[in-house]
Formats: sequence, structure tokens, C-alpha cells
Amino acid sequence: MTRSRAILAATSIAAAAALLVAGCDDDPPATPSPETTAASESPSASPSPSATAVVVAPERPKEMDDDGPAGAEAAAVYFLELDPYIMKTGDTAEWEAMSQESCEYCTNRLEQAKLIEERGDTFEGGEARIRILHTYEQDATTGIWPIDVEIKEARSTITDTKGTVVFEQKAQTSTARVETTQSDGRWAIVGVPDIPES
Repeated sequence: MTRSRAILAATSIAAAAALLVAGCDDDPPATPSPETTAASESPSASPSPSATAVVVAPERPKEMDDDGPAGAEAAAVYFLELDPYIMKTGDTAEWEAMSQESCEYCTNRLEQAKLIEERGDTFEGGEARIRILHTYEQDATTGIWPIDVEIKEARSTITDTKGTVVFEQKAQTSTARVETTQSDGRWAIVGVPDIPES
């Protein structure tokens, strides 16, 4: 399965799960009483949410200061490493700053992160290791620097506020072409399409 199709499937499944969960009105009255009882009887329950809430943002590589191929490669890797971070934290500022308006992939992932945050769901796993496969020459007309990458993603899950896993993706390896460019002196992502078949 290509990365674009997997992302679209994940977004569709998560959205469908949101609608299914939202349609169940029988369960909400039962939820408040166990939480109130647990909070009053056992104060030790509060440290565990704060432990899982600590997510470290990927470090911006110094190579991104380069306006050549090294900078383009670093920007591509950094952007893809931000994906699980925005899903876990809802902190999308850097993602949005690097996303061009025309980037459909960027918009889809941003909407997924915001949906997770709005619903109070929890995203776990999904850490990605990125390997550069090929860096092309910068297109003189568009200024786009295409970079083919391999993405190895760990298993990921989305769990709702009741503890039900509403989405699960197994560990997978995929490939994509990250289209990078310079915008106002900063690296930006134009798109993340599948690598065209030769």
C-alpha cells in the first residue's frame, strides 16, 4: 500500500470512527461516575496521564540553514518526523509553518491531528525513521527540490476517551517523494506524493 493511500485510509477510518462514537448516546452518563470515584478514592491515578502527555518534539536539524540539497533533504526528513508529534500533541505550529497551501497531504494530516485533539483521543506510536533514497536537481522553473524517501513507521493506534482503540495501523515501510522549496528564506513542503512508477 502506498503512503498516500494509507494516509487517506487512516483519515477515513478515524473520521468514520468519530461519527460512530458520536452517535452512541447510551454510554456518556455512565462515564462521569467512574472518573469521579477513581479521582476521590485513588489520588495515585493522576500521575499516569501526565507521564504519557510528555512528548518531545523532533529537533530542527542545523542542515536546514543550508539553501542547497543538504537543506532540502534535512527539511524533508524533519517534516515527516513531525507527523507523529503533531498527532500526539496537537502542536501543529511548525507543521503549518512548513506547509504550503497547495499541499494536500499537509492539509489532510493537519486535519487528522486537529480531529484527534478536538475529540480528546490519544495517538500512540507511529515513530518514523526516514531514509533518503534519491535527491533530484532543483527544478529551475518551479524551484521545487524533489526528494525520494523511505519511511519506516512503527505501529500506531488512536484511542478514544473511553479507552477504545478506534484506529490501528501496523508497522509499515513505504516510499514517497517529498517536494521541498524555499519560501521567504524558509524550507516549505509543496507536496508528498507517491513516487511515480517508472
